[in-house]
Amino acid sequence: MISDEDVLKIAQKMEDANNIDIKKTIEKASNVGYLGEKHFYCTVIEDGGLTHTIPEILGNPYKSQPLDNLYFDIISKALDHDGIYISLGYCASHIIIPDSECSEIIEYDDYDLDEDEYEYMVEYSLITSNGVKKFKVYAEEGIAGHDRTEDIGLMINIIDGDYKAYFALRSTDQCMSSFRVMPLKMDYPKEHPLSLKNPINKIMIEMIDKTVVEKN
Repeated sequence: MISDEDVLKIAQKMEDANNIDIKKTIEKASNVGYLGEKHFYCTVIEDGGLTHTIPEILGNPYKSQPLDNLYFDIISKALDHDGIYISLGYCASHIIIPDSECSEIIEYDDYDLDEDEYEYMVEYSLITSNGVKKFKVYAEEGIAGHDRTEDIGLMINIIDGDYKAYFALRSTDQCMSSFRVMPLKMDYPKEHPLSLKNPINKIMIEMIDKTVVEKN
């Protein structure tokens, strides 16, 4: 599994976001299809971490919005304010994917527990536009996974003329009626769902690093 140091290197590299092709990255992510409507892949952030889809901003939250010039014009304007969030990965315990369809199966056991202390194995499918991996962990390890209404990606905005990007988790309710973006941090212990040290997030970050489209 990727080390804490390598995760931090990816996070620091991503922070210098001037080399990210935002339009192509959104288009690539939306082709995965796990969020349903394509406009859910990028939302506009407002003060406080709440976000809005493009149809919401246009006044009709129930209407589908294609990834057209209007869509990306709104995204471009939002970068100068509180920024945008691009969904790039999804961690799911409720989706059963055969081992044969996963590029890698990772079993996690990092605690000195006796064998009889392990009782419940949880399997997470980790999905990006670049592929699928499976992560297996015993619930007794205390590692927090993501809910089915959460996804992981990048929050991006322009600060002092430069693009900045940070890994974050987006959470919503079942009806996708409200979104909140929360940045990942090294400060949290590895069991925390917002920790860059969390093994699930570490794997997702390594996968997301391969899905971001760079400018030519």
